[in-house]
Parts: sequence; structure tokens; C-alpha cells
Amino acid sequence: AIFVSALVRIAFTFFPFKIILKWLGKINVESELHQHPQSLLIRQHIKKAIALCDKYVFWKTECYNQSLTCKLFLKKYHLPSTIYIGCYKDEQGAYHGHAWLRSYDMIITGDKEINKFIVQSFFTE
Repeated sequence: AIFVSALVRIAFTFFPFKIILKWLGKINVESELHQHPQSLLIRQHIKKAIALCDKYVFWKTECYNQSLTCKLFLKKYHLPSTIYIGCYKDEQGAYHGHAWLRSYDMIITGDKEINKFIVQSFFTE
């Protein structure tokens, strides 16, 4: 997870966002939402690996980095996923953006306070 996260961080730093958009997948297409117990253990392990990576690396792993890193892991196991990008406006008028990733019925990354964000776009394979 640390190695993949580092590669994603480098990509965000040096590549234009137009190239990274291609990695996200098809825009405004969602993956399956039903439960998938056969892959639950794999998804839980990936969620834990991403959380541990965020805890121990010295660079900042923001929500976009975590979501794309997780998407690459899920792709390795042929598991569908959807990255959501949303924003909200606070009381002072400042906009805040956030990204989170869902695979089947589980939010794997960025699940904190997602209910206050309005989905602007989503991407899937």
C-alpha cells in the first residue's frame, strides 16, 4: 500500500489532471451496489492497508490519493469500485472538496462525514 500510494502521490505531483482522470474510469457510471460477501474479506484488508498507510507514511495522503490507491488495489482483484467527488459550502462561504471510494456495499476510503458533501461526479471502470 505504501509503494502504490507513493506512486499515486508522484503522479498527482507531476502529471496533469487530464491524465489522472483517465485512470479514474468512466464518468457518471456507478458500479454495482449490492452486497458481495465473497469479496468482503479482501475489501476489509484493503481498507485496513490504506488506513495503516495513511497513519505511517511521512507524506500527506489526502482523500484523492487514498481513493485512487484503493481503486488500483481493487482493480488487481477484479473488484468493481466507484470514486465519488463531492463538495460543500461552509458557513463562511468556503468550499470544501472530498473524494471517497465505494466497492459494492462498502465505503472503503473517505467515509467520514460524506453525508454533508454533494456528489459532483463519480467514476467507475
